[in-house]
Amino acid sequence: MHGTVETDGIAGGVPPLPKAQRRPVGGLAIAGLAAVGAGAGILFSFDPARYGFYPICYLHAVTGLNCPGCGSLRAMHQLLHGHFAAAADLNLLLVLCLPFSAWWVVRQAGAWLYGQPRTVSIQPVWYWVFLAVCTVFTVLRNLPAFEWLAP
Repeated sequence: MHGTVETDGIAGGVPPLPKAQRRPVGGLAIAGLAAVGAGAGILFSFDPARYGFYPICYLHAVTGLNCPGCGSLRAMHQLLHGHFAAAADLNLLLVLCLPFSAWWVVRQAGAWLYGQPRTVSIQPVWYWVFLAVCTVFTVLRNLPAFEWLAP
């Protein structure tokens, strides 16, 4: 048809790069995966609620208020052990954001595997929505009526 783009069944309509232009997995990618694996192993083995070598939240230390990230390390520790309810009790926003993050990682990995350009195509409005959700979450988790949102 005139004016349409043929995609040959490729997701997103972007053709794969020729083999000569594809980049093999570099040392930086391997080092990044190793660092993520090591971090996950440490977080799995050492509970942030019991060990003090993890970073602290300076906002909470200075003001006593909970930021949107407060409880995230403890929540990730619980998730690594398969305790989803305990993780949601510590940081509900993190648990709700994980499916979207996983979708993005799978999408980027698929683009890399098929030799397609890895682009971030998130509309600016979604950044503003996420910022608004984080702001509302922060305010609510610091109110007495919503103390169930606090870690």
